[in-house]
Amino acid sequence: MIAQRLSARRLVQLLGEWRGDGHSYLELSDSIALLARDGTVPVGTALPAERPLSEALGVSRTTVSASYRRLRESGFAHSRQGSGTVIRARGDGAGAASDAASGDIDLTTACPAPWRGLRELTARAFAEHADTFDELGFDTIGRQDLRVAIADRYAARGLPTSPEQIMVTLGAQHANYLVARTLLGRGDRSLIESPSYPNAREALRATGALVAELPVASAGYDAPAILDIARRTSPRLAYLIPDHHNPTGQSMPEELRAELIATLTAQGAHILADETTAELTLGAPALVRPFAAAAELPHQRDAVITVGSLGKSVWGGLRVGWIRAAPELIARLEISRRIGDLGTGAWEQVIALCALERYDEILAERAIEHAAQYRTLAEQVAAQFPEWRLPQVAGGVSTWVDLGGHHSTRLARAGARSGVRIAPGPRFGSPGVFERFIRFPFSAPSDDLREAVRRLRLGWESDGGAARLELADVAVI
Repeated sequence: MIAQRLSARRLVQLLGEWRGDGHSYLELSDSIALLARDGTVPVGTALPAERPLSEALGVSRTTVSASYRRLRESGFAHSRQGSGTVIRARGDGAGAASDAASGDIDLTTACPAPWRGLRELTARAFAEHADTFDELGFDTIGRQDLRVAIADRYAARGLPTSPEQIMVTLGAQHANYLVARTLLGRGDRSLIESPSYPNAREALRATGALVAELPVASAGYDAPAILDIARRTSPRLAYLIPDHHNPTGQSMPEELRAELIATLTAQGAHILADETTAELTLGAPALVRPFAAAAELPHQRDAVITVGSLGKSVWGGLRVGWIRAAPELIARLEISRRIGDLGTGAWEQVIALCALERYDEILAERAIEHAAQYRTLAEQVAAQFPEWRLPQVAGGVSTWVDLGGHHSTRLARAGARSGVRIAPGPRFGSPGVFERFIRFPFSAPSDDLREAVRRLRLGWESDGGAARLELADVAVI
């Protein structure tokens, strides 16, 4: 099997600001390892040949050769005849169990710990729904009682919904990809916020669609610019995270929502609103009004497709999500779905049903938990990195930290050496941008957040980061 080769130009884009003050071959190999570890460069990808990469990077071929050799020695790559150096799967680098064994703290996934009542919930599901095991278990639309519960939740939040408008999916990302492949074709125009959830961007790209960007800043939304881009792009599908945005943690102003919906739908666009983190508030829990409820006309509301899941609120291992859309589109999605999967597991749906019956309790506990973790993160950042700017957020699971300079990739590389895995800013936008930012999840336990920030400080100092920061802050005239 011939490996897919990554071009030198593309790898340079993905690497971003990889150079530091140390040995170039070490920095280059560590930066490529980061890309391999978070899946940006997939397993089986052939790295560029040494000569074109050295020319594209402006380094010697010896530097590239030494970095490739180090990748092979560390297990991130291997040599394959006819393909050169190829990224390989690493048995010691996958999953939370591996991180726990190695002592690493993984902040690349902004996902809370399992809800504490999960075992009790499962026991109750066994007691009350044992008849589920008498069913065949193939279900491409979702259990009727679960669809009713999801529809009722939307109604309680201010968006009247019928069960016919709901499809149960294998989590939110499955829903995003299913919608994208159903509505988009090669050459179609799509729109996504920048920065945004990387896997959603890949779902749009996988259809062959062109991907344009809407700017979202941690300081707020530039409504005139957003509306202008929406008008000029005329996308077939726009992917938005309106509430507690990933990665910035911000929420779209209420006054912008109706106008953006009207602008996009006037051009025939569908809007995919990802509400995975919408109901995760900090402090006092509150019912968050769905994005589709801001639509002023029925046809505008029908053009908004809403995705939700229990992955962030209950447990990442509970692969249950849903799509809310017009019944006609639900029917199209079900036909499209049969090509790729045979439905959501029956037992997972039973647990999801039991979870929704206690959802207000679950969200209230998460609100207290996340508020405390956010305070811990803010205190530790203020103490260890006073030069950073950590925005105030009202919910979600992460915040978009301004590092005060273009240090994101170098910080992530230093963190990896210190036992902290964190995704640098460029992973959330087009290659080469957002080097000034890093997504910092506050979904991890407070003790892990304290230790992570401490390790990042030690790693940054050992990498010469403090000296670089002082130089970066001096104006060049």
